[in-house]
Amino acid sequence: MNLFIVSQIFAILACILMVGIGYLKTKRGMLIAQNVQFIFFIISYACIGGIAAVVGNIVSLIRNMVCLKWKFTTPLKIFFIVLQFVITYVSLYNVWFAWLPQKAGTHGLMDWLPFVAATLITLTLSSKNPLIIKLGCIGSILSFGTYDFVLRNWTVFAFDCFSLVTSLIGVYRIVNDKKEPF
Repeated sequence: MNLFIVSQIFAILACILMVGIGYLKTKRGMLIAQNVQFIFFIISYACIGGIAAVVGNIVSLIRNMVCLKWKFTTPLKIFFIVLQFVITYVSLYNVWFAWLPQKAGTHGLMDWLPFVAATLITLTLSSKNPLIIKLGCIGSILSFGTYDFVLRNWTVFAFDCFSLVTSLIGVYRIVNDKKEPF
């Protein structure tokens, strides 16, 4: 089967979750659904050569698992941001991934957008305020939306747009429903 078709199958599965996450209000629910989404996106981006997104999603998956299990402290935030930076740098500026359909690191600064997305989430994830977490998610969606546009990953780009709308609805729900913040 063509790698692009495989990529799109997993992308659609991930995107369905991505849009659904926008409606969620609880931190735990958002993290669990996002972990499954990350696994689908890892497979999808690997098939189309989006190695920066593969790296970003792997580190983010590990970060979310740590956050679900333990308190997400400032040293952990720094660790994950530095880890993400180092792995992104090594993967983009090394020939290890020349076998992929598109060579890694061929999109210039745009290849750093998954790092920006993960950093935004990492910085907001320890907040007790779901609104702050949701705003970090919106910044991440905008970063990945731009990356998907550059990769011409139209299926995912369309869902980035849908996810942005549902996340804005999630913000509205959080702001207007004070009785159950988590």
